[in-house]
Amino acid sequence: MISQEDLYKYLLNENWKEILDFLYSERENIKNDTLLTFASNTFVSEFLQKVEKYSINQNDILEHLITLNILHHGRFYILTNDQHTKLTVEIAKRKPIEEAYNYAKNYPEDDFCKQIISDFNLLQMKKGVSHEKNKEKKVSLSIEIYNRLFELINNQADTSTYFSGPRFINTVRFFSPYFPTYPQYIEKRNEEGKSTSRKIFYYDILKDLDENISLQVIRRILEITKPFENHKVEYIEHLLNGQPLQKVKNSEQIEDNVSAGPVVFISYSWDNEEHKDWVLKLANRLSDDGVEVILDRFYLRPGANLQYFVENNLGRAHRVIIIFTPNYKLKADKRTGGVGYEYSIMNVELYNNMTKNEKFIPLLRKGNMSESIPTFMQQFIHIDVTKDENVENSYNDLIREIYNEPEIKLPKIGKKPNL
Repeated sequence: MISQEDLYKYLLNENWKEILDFLYSERENIKNDTLLTFASNTFVSEFLQKVEKYSINQNDILEHLITLNILHHGRFYILTNDQHTKLTVEIAKRKPIEEAYNYAKNYPEDDFCKQIISDFNLLQMKKGVSHEKNKEKKVSLSIEIYNRLFELINNQADTSTYFSGPRFINTVRFFSPYFPTYPQYIEKRNEEGKSTSRKIFYYDILKDLDENISLQVIRRILEITKPFENHKVEYIEHLLNGQPLQKVKNSEQIEDNVSAGPVVFISYSWDNEEHKDWVLKLANRLSDDGVEVILDRFYLRPGANLQYFVENNLGRAHRVIIIFTPNYKLKADKRTGGVGYEYSIMNVELYNNMTKNEKFIPLLRKGNMSESIPTFMQQFIHIDVTKDENVENSYNDLIREIYNEPEIKLPKIGKKPNL
């Protein structure tokens, strides 16, 4: 670990990057070590004092300022109100007027911020656009953008990118100060009988916010997480900017095997090698027919987080194929293993789709309905794939269901005949 003496050497030599790295990497030690806490406070004060002498065109200084801002909003190193005001002003000085305004409006009583706000409004008037009518490009919060955003901020093992409920709402309140606090919001959700699942209420918040504020919240989250998940953030930024997926550069990313067709999650039990092979062949055939298949064997490696995989991908899928066998029912009923966890997560949507199921496709592979299908799921019509000799007919029913192309379609009602 870097000592207090090393920190002061960095400070003397104005090695700002090294000290910022220290504030992040040693965040827990700083909280528990009085000397390191004092040294860190000294660094922040000195940095914010000396930053005024640097040219506003010095890009590395702007990067350091933004990094310190990220550390503050990520609650890795908390600045005082005066320090954060100073930091915000210094960032605003180095940003184009449109971006500077977004920082300045957080401290409208500061003299410099007042000037930026005034200059920004004057610029809008010259363009013939009043400030009230001036909004950023409308956010189209597509399901894909939101799912990618939630995946980015849902890794609990990574404290740098994970957004708990309070952290997410605090980010919202940064741009909308009168938005309810986390306890107030959850209490309100409970009173209204709405879900308090983070994935659901984060989406509701972004969808219900003013479009301009929603975009600012998303971009702030991306700004905070970019140093840690640069490629994922860049991908979301491309989508927000309306750029086609095929134009996104993936040279350094994990290649995305994303099709324009439906996304299907397959839930099944690892009964034996024969059954696993049958499921794998089904997944490959669906892929050949334009379906993006989410199958555990395609993605999971030893040491992977199964719960994280299930939570994120079940929500991303348009349809869920459940392959029933006696062993599947046993695990689902007892809530054991991966099947038990998947079925627990699916239960919420199963109840929501009780009267009109448009997501889950039950397949009966082994046994009969009573011994292979959990009781609640028995009310849904299933596709029988127990007989291999009828596999083509069964597959035809399945692929038509996935693409919502039924073989027998509702006829159009014609005109009354002349009688």
